[in-house]
Amino acid sequence: MSGFRALLVFGGIAWLTATATAGDRVTVALSSGGEVRGELLRENEQGVVIDLGYNVIDIPANAVLDVRRESDAISKDSAIDHGIYQTGRLSAADVPTLVKRVGDAVVVIRTPSGLGSGFVISSMGHLITNYHVVERETKILVTLFERQQQGYERHELKKVRILALQPLRDIALLQLDLDELEGKLPRPVVINDREDLRVGDMVFAVGSPLGLERSVSQGIVSSTTRTLGHLRLIQTDAAINPGNSGGPLFNARGEVVAIASAGMSFTDGLAFGVPSHDVVDFLKHYDAYLYDASQPQSGVKYSLPPFREPGPTQEHAGSSVTDAVDDGPTP
Repeated sequence: MSGFRALLVFGGIAWLTATATAGDRVTVALSSGGEVRGELLRENEQGVVIDLGYNVIDIPANAVLDVRRESDAISKDSAIDHGIYQTGRLSAADVPTLVKRVGDAVVVIRTPSGLGSGFVISSMGHLITNYHVVERETKILVTLFERQQQGYERHELKKVRILALQPLRDIALLQLDLDELEGKLPRPVVINDREDLRVGDMVFAVGSPLGLERSVSQGIVSSTTRTLGHLRLIQTDAAINPGNSGGPLFNARGEVVAIASAGMSFTDGLAFGVPSHDVVDFLKHYDAYLYDASQPQSGVKYSLPPFREPGPTQEHAGSSVTDAVDDGPTP
């Protein structure tokens, strides 16, 4: 058996990437969310072969999310700061680890008409949520959760600004007051801008369904091209309920791949999210959707068409076309 393994190792060297070489102890992150650890025997376009010590396993390429050396003490996480948001590629991990990594960035958003969720996207206190969470509201309360040794501490923030709204894509950009935060802002999330989400990929949501704060639900991507009305959405079977709206949908790397926006209350396993590439596009051009307090929901005011009071002859059904013309031109 040892000779067979050696043959696999030396025969596969030409196919290996620079990330890991044959004989390395590696962790293979699976698209399903699991991990496999063992000695790398071969890696090529067909997949990877791992020696578990008591067995050899061949993992097809379409099931592999990431391969990294266990000797790499420093994560290969990379994030690009775009000012009010970050994009990048993070290292894969299991869901409990990812929840600890990104869960603190998820907040509760309350308005006089209801509640939803949101998530921190910048070190300047910017938040993303759904438009329908803050629709027709100006008084907004945000709840942060700060990790303590004995649990979490709640922080209620009242100085919340609406910066931009995009009703057609159901996205809203808010900002917290840094003075009110007093240094308690959690680490911002990283948004996936690669459009590499596939049907069958594991995803998980963090939010406050029905007010149950910091709830986590897990599922897979059911469709990446679902169209409802004028919206192109991601469909998932992860549980999304009222209160989840505006919260993040994460992939197996802890990157935001969608905003949880809708669920079907009369059926299970049918929920939807606004894709992250729409979020990135909105953030790149958010100055086109700036909030105006005097015109609070769109930033655009449509004036009524000009009109005039009807003349005395127009009030009678028998008035002629000549009468109407003689009264002056219609604006």
